[in-house]
Amino acid sequence: MLPSLNDGDFVCAMKWPFRWLRSGQIVVVKSSTYGVIIKRLDDVNPNGTFTLTGDNKVHSVSREAMGEFTRAQLLGKVIYHTSE
Repeated sequence: MLPSLNDGDFVCAMKWPFRWLRSGQIVVVKSSTYGVIIKRLDDVNPNGTFTLTGDNKVHSVSREAMGEFTRAQLLGKVIYHTSE
């Protein structure tokens, strides 16, 4: 699968109720290892944790390497993006 976003793209993200998040949506999170990253939701758990995946299977960090994230690390859901 090709990435939905490319280097240099601009995104607009906003706070989003956790209970409204679904697998497949693109979110912005604060990772203690990778900094602020934009990835696709893979699995959203009712307990407030979630996993992420990248669209680019060759160059993206794996879900296993990123680990699980908490609701507190979620910065927002991408609601719009555009290229340079």
